[in-house]
This record gives sequence, C-alpha cells and structure tokens, in this order.
Amino acid sequence: MSRMEQLASATDKMGVFDDALDDLSAMLFADARPLAFDVTGRIVIPADLLQHAGITDRAVFVGRGNSFQIWNPDAFRAAQAQSLNNLRAARPNLKICE
Repeated sequence: MSRMEQLASATDKMGVFDDALDDLSAMLFADARPLAFDVTGRIVIPADLLQHAGITDRAVFVGRGNSFQIWNPDAFRAAQAQSLNNLRAARPNLKICE
C-alpha cells in the first residue's frame, strides 16, 4: 500500500462529521500531485514547491521515519532548533520496546 493510500485509509477511520477531517484532508490531499522524473530517473521538484520551501541552489534531505522532507538548509536549522526547544519543554517518553 502506498503512503498516500495509508493516509487515505487513516482519514477514512475518522468520523464523517469530524470537524478536523476537512482541514486534515485538504492538508494531506488537496495539493498532492505525481512528480516527474528526468531522463536519469531523478525526481524533478516543481518550481512552485521549490519556491514555497525557499530552495534555490542548496537543499537538505531530512529523514522522517518512513519518509523524508526536503528543506532549505537555513530554514531546517531554525526548525530543528525550535523542535529541540519543544522537546526540552515537553520531555516526551519514547518507548522502543514492546
């Protein structure tokens, strides 16, 4: 099952009248699109997405479990610092054994 199918399946489990469903569905699916590949098989990121992310001549690929994100390096450093501050405040308890 593709990642998009997994997301769709998860939203299908929400209540039809759940207030968050419309917002979540719009966030996950409204701007989704297939990506093009160049002749060597590399993904071609559409110009509007590059502009939205502030990516010009450099990018950083950031692992996110089963997926990854592509960031402007400066924006990623700032977001990473904010995440670290959030984690220090929240002090989550991650359990890695069953």
